[in-house]
Amino acid sequence: MKSTGVFATADEIEQVKKAAQRAASTPVIAFSSKHALEKGGLSGEAWLSAKELCHKLALAHELPEIIGFYGMTNEGEFVES
Repeated sequence: MKSTGVFATADEIEQVKKAAQRAASTPVIAFSSKHALEKGGLSGEAWLSAKELCHKLALAHELPEIIGFYGMTNEGEFVES
């Protein structure tokens, strides 16, 4: 992971933590084999939503668009993953 030196606000850190907690507690249920393979079931969709939220917040801090997603450290720093 590559450090950006840009940090999220306390509110943004809380939003990402809640999204990650939701994803961690979402069961791996798929409605079809296609849903399981393409999206990872409900759990995969929840994790994708958490990653997209973190990436959106990073872009709001004027970080450049990257291939993939921005992540966040425990200290709230956005990192390129």
